[in-house]
Amino acid sequence: MRFLRSARPSSAVRLCAALSMAALSFAGLSIAALDGSQDQPLKIVSPREDAILTGMTELRAEVAPNVAVTTMTFFVDGRLVCTVEAPPFGCPWDAGAVVSGHHVRVVASLASGERLIDNVHTKNVGHTERIKVEAVLVPVIVTDRGKFVRGLKQQDFEVLEDGVAQPVGSLVSENAPLELVLAIDISGSMEQALPEVKVAVKALLAKLRPGDAATLIGFNDTTFLVAESETDPKVREDAVDLLTSWGGTALYDATIFSLDVVNKRWGRKGVVIFSDGDDRHSLTRREAAMRRVQSSDAMLFTVGFGGAAMVPDLRKRLQDYAVATGGRAFFPRDAKQLDEVFGTIIAELSSQYVLSYSPPNPTPESKWRTITVRIPKGRYDIRARQGYRSIGSRAER
Repeated sequence: MRFLRSARPSSAVRLCAALSMAALSFAGLSIAALDGSQDQPLKIVSPREDAILTGMTELRAEVAPNVAVTTMTFFVDGRLVCTVEAPPFGCPWDAGAVVSGHHVRVVASLASGERLIDNVHTKNVGHTERIKVEAVLVPVIVTDRGKFVRGLKQQDFEVLEDGVAQPVGSLVSENAPLELVLAIDISGSMEQALPEVKVAVKALLAKLRPGDAATLIGFNDTTFLVAESETDPKVREDAVDLLTSWGGTALYDATIFSLDVVNKRWGRKGVVIFSDGDDRHSLTRREAAMRRVQSSDAMLFTVGFGGAAMVPDLRKRLQDYAVATGGRAFFPRDAKQLDEVFGTIIAELSSQYVLSYSPPNPTPESKWRTITVRIPKGRYDIRARQGYRSIGSRAER
């Protein structure tokens, strides 16, 4: 397989070595401190206040159109991360594998000699509840007679592994940012439908909330990474426009690649795999793809489009993928139904909780472990990850 990464717009970013905030002198320079009002000329848009951060995170700020910025400097916990000289104003930062609170500060130097400042504090889940990436993550959707149940707390849930109750280490609520991976079949058979599919995909991406990130993957007999963990709506739309149909279908390869991308993330995440035909070109075997699905901690939604909806064996595989992760499978016959399907998927992912716990006594051999999620004080419908497979001394995610 070949993986092509799309070129991101140049931002003239200069990543700097970590320096102490105390070493910076603002003597003699006026500073325009922000009071958090809606009319503030500088605002941190990523991360959001009280966000839960782990792993690679985008730091991003925006200024009012009439503000002339010469440099934008980002600090985390008093240490300099990067200086950006032109929009878009942002840069990547690694929050690490443990959830903890951080102070994000941005300083915009203006052409007038003044400075603007904004601050954001991310959430600390508490010393006894800090969860490393090695924990088992369990995505959960809770409904009551078809309506999503929001506002549940950690103590409302019970998690059982192979029938044995496990202490819930943390809960990521439905308010936390979402990491979405969207894999679109662009094989030759999609040529006529692709324009309408692009419109539906853009509509799906437009439903994401500020701070949500999307990775766009196109696949045929190869796999293309078109946009990665992108929060800018314009960049996401431009990435969709790059999709062109040709070649065959390698569904299993695309499935594994999509899960590999999203499994690097911690927290609320989901994968949507869209295909219009059976797999005839993957290097990956069907069984290996299913094992990877069972080992993933991302909720997977599958969309069998057009001809794929008519192939019984393919329908079953797509349904098995989704059910194993707590997701759902959809089989629209034409592009006109896609907007409703994608809208349903985003609504479900936007209502998703993520529980975590530490797996007990890993076994030296691969073993399937069943996960059951309950809410003792309510009679709700619950969809959740059905289990995971441990490999060696570490649970495969």
